[in-house]
Amino acid sequence: MLRQLRPYLSLPREVTSFEREYLARMSRVAMVFFYLHVPVLMLVAALSGGSVLQAGLFGALALVGPTLAYVSFESPRALSRVFGFTAMTMGALLVHFGQGPMQIEMHFYFFVLLALLAVFADPSVILVAAATVVTHHLVFFFLLPRSVFNYEASLWTVLVHAIFVLLESIAACFVARSFFDNVIGLERIVAARTAEVEARRKDLRLILEAAGEGFITVDLDGHMSGERPAVLDTWLGPVKSEERVFEYLGRHDAAVGTWLDLGLWAVREGTLPLELALDQMPKRLTFAGRSLDLAYKPISQGERLEKLLIVLSDVTSEVEGEQHEARQRELLAVFKHFIENRSAFLAFVAEADGLVDQVTGAGATGAHLRRSLHTLKGNCGLFGLESLATLCHEIESRLQESGEDAVAEADRRALTERWAQAKSVVLAPAFGASRSVVEVSEAEHAALLEAVASGATTPEILFTLQAWKLEPAAHRLEHLQRHTEGLARRAGKEGLTVHVEAGSVRLPPERWSLVSSAALHVVRNAIDHGIESKEEREALGKAAGGSITLRAVEREGQLVLEIEDDGRGIDVAAIAARVAERDVPVGTREQVLEAMFSDGLSTKDEVTELSGRGVGLAAVREVCTAMGGSIRVASKRGRGTRVALRVPLGEQVYPPPPGKGLSWSLFPGPPSSSTGTTAGGLVVGPPSESALRGG
Repeated sequence: MLRQLRPYLSLPREVTSFEREYLARMSRVAMVFFYLHVPVLMLVAALSGGSVLQAGLFGALALVGPTLAYVSFESPRALSRVFGFTAMTMGALLVHFGQGPMQIEMHFYFFVLLALLAVFADPSVILVAAATVVTHHLVFFFLLPRSVFNYEASLWTVLVHAIFVLLESIAACFVARSFFDNVIGLERIVAARTAEVEARRKDLRLILEAAGEGFITVDLDGHMSGERPAVLDTWLGPVKSEERVFEYLGRHDAAVGTWLDLGLWAVREGTLPLELALDQMPKRLTFAGRSLDLAYKPISQGERLEKLLIVLSDVTSEVEGEQHEARQRELLAVFKHFIENRSAFLAFVAEADGLVDQVTGAGATGAHLRRSLHTLKGNCGLFGLESLATLCHEIESRLQESGEDAVAEADRRALTERWAQAKSVVLAPAFGASRSVVEVSEAEHAALLEAVASGATTPEILFTLQAWKLEPAAHRLEHLQRHTEGLARRAGKEGLTVHVEAGSVRLPPERWSLVSSAALHVVRNAIDHGIESKEEREALGKAAGGSITLRAVEREGQLVLEIEDDGRGIDVAAIAARVAERDVPVGTREQVLEAMFSDGLSTKDEVTELSGRGVGLAAVREVCTAMGGSIRVASKRGRGTRVALRVPLGEQVYPPPPGKGLSWSLFPGPPSSSTGTTAGGLVVGPPSESALRGG
């Protein structure tokens, strides 16, 4: 029992600064209180018919002890116990000099002072006072009974008083200890809990640092708390005085700093829902070969948002691993394209070299720059260089957002370096490759053998052999077919069927490269604008997947490359509305369709990976015009669209020799019978029944 009570009755040894200051203040009040007892005792003695001089003398003597203790004791708790004894001594003097009818009522002083002594927040003070009053009653009951009671009291009366003192002392001890634990000892409680929190934070820091993570707590103005893991200094360097979080991170990436500043403003002003504002904040900080992911956690006080916790995760190794895997996939894709069609690959490299020069040149500006960049993006995607295609897309976005007419120096440098790296690492096989290999299908080889056996003339055979040095259309279109299917999957239009109709058409690789680049722009538009969603097609009674046909034929000395889809057709009214916004007069359907191929026109309100910038079709027109060709467009709402690119065959195509017996026609296929109106190299008209099935 005593072992259990001892810790409760005894305070911790350490005296905090708060407790010391509090007890010093209480001690000053107590000294004033006790000194006021002297005149009170003299007044009580006078009223009771006692000796005033005696009362003053004994009162003064009772003050000697506490006065000496007040000026000499270093321990405020020891001084408090002296005051506990002094209080009961003053009570004994009050009872002694207050003899008479009210003497017994003077005993209330003991009970009041016992309760008041709880302000010292120390149960031992209560125990000293209780022991003092009990001793006084017992001793003076035997030595000088009238000094305690004004009647012939029995020993039981003294014991009853002692019991009341005991009961009040127990209650006073509880109050004193509670006062210490919840008020006087609050500093110790806060310190203990702070130490506990700090220990947890230390453990959390160790865990986060071991996991490659750190955190910054910021208020809504961006001011950072002093609590930060040491790993942040390793990653980002020490924080400067009064530096805010967007300035701290902006040291390494100005764009991240600016965007974070705007995000904090949106959170602070409540201009956006909290979740949306946090989602729009920068997610990654990349600098000096290190990549840090940023995550944001709100810290609220009730319903009020107070702070944000920014968690930084070092994902450098993961990013490097992803980049390595992407390079490996890219390398495999490039090798595949190179093996499948060496000539086309070499032509792509040569054309891409020129496009990179056009985009990064000092004088590269305006619409021609945007078309070159858009074409470079499409070609890189077509031949598996996704990283370069992505970079081109990002540069396009920055150009559009900034409204600038030229590529920024940082983007020019990045594109130049990335292309040089691609040529030295990914495209290295192309530069050691020879074009001396002639690719011939088994069917073409068998046809030649049959012709020779049938008596074909030398010019006929020579023409066929010379034609074999050209690139088969089937190779290019099959390549474009696979790329089209991949674009459709990425656009969420799985199930798209791509048909290839190429026959034996051949063309010099250099001219094929230009034509296929133009065709790629048309294919992207067909997927993004033409082919409806699965749900929309099913509602219209169409096959869910949709179809695109890639067709190459020779007509009247020209190569005709057709891209035909069975989608929604061209929305002439929507194009007319967009053209009207640009104050361009359009009076006929043909003029509206021609406007499709002007710079910056798009019917989409958002930019996607495939289209939306109004650049692709303008690039198609530029290519066809440069090659001396034209474009034919045929479309019907709800049935589909056919775009035919017509370009001259070129001087490298040898004229067919006279004679019979050999199927020497390099460009078989029936001539086109479609009619239309020519406008500046663009031919527009309604689709034929055969071209747009069901139309």
